[in-house]
Amino acid sequence: NLNSITSVFDTKMIILLSETILVYFLYNYYEMNLQLDFTIMSVAIVFPLVFSITSAYQRRQDSIREFAVFRNKIIDLSNIFYSVDKTNKTDYEKLFFSLIELQDIFVNYLKNSSPENNFKKVREKRKEIFLIIDSYKRLYNEREKDSIIRVKNELFQSAEKLRGLKIHSTPISLRKYCLIFIFLSPLIYNTQLVSQSISLGFTSETFISLLMSVIVSFILIALYNVQDYIENP
Repeated sequence: NLNSITSVFDTKMIILLSETILVYFLYNYYEMNLQLDFTIMSVAIVFPLVFSITSAYQRRQDSIREFAVFRNKIIDLSNIFYSVDKTNKTDYEKLFFSLIELQDIFVNYLKNSSPENNFKKVREKRKEIFLIIDSYKRLYNEREKDSIIRVKNELFQSAEKLRGLKIHSTPISLRKYCLIFIFLSPLIYNTQLVSQSISLGFTSETFISLLMSVIVSFILIALYNVQDYIENP
């Protein structure tokens, strides 16, 4: 899928690559050769970036698992309700279409950066579904009643878990901290790459050094964008 490849390209990448090239030529022009330890990149960029990606991936997996539970509980609830004696097609469709509407409202909430009060619509639908189920309780025996209530509770528990995963994303302060140091990174590693070509002018060695500088910047910002991409499945 081409979109999975091009998704890492955005304004941040254009800015960083432009900065990398500009800083490289500035360092080359002014013959700047600062002796800096590359370890700072590991501490300030690589470690936070790996932590953020790992955290975002775990959050993605949890979200996918909980959404599968949410969908499955909708199916289970409608099936159990339909299997109850004396439940006719009209009764079933009333609950079924309410569940489908709940799903649409909830998916819309998850997909969009909606204000938190939009989740109130989900809770209002939850109450409506409960009242529908409660209105037919005379048809249930004790085993059916326990099954329906349990599945209904599990359905909305998964919805609340997904809401929590949406609200509590990867710590934004860590992500911003990481992004700041990514934009500062050309100031660090360009001094080392340019030092070998200061007295040689623009040669093949200079071109290779510049290419390596651009590749390092591309990898860092691409990984940062991947973290953003997988944050919300």
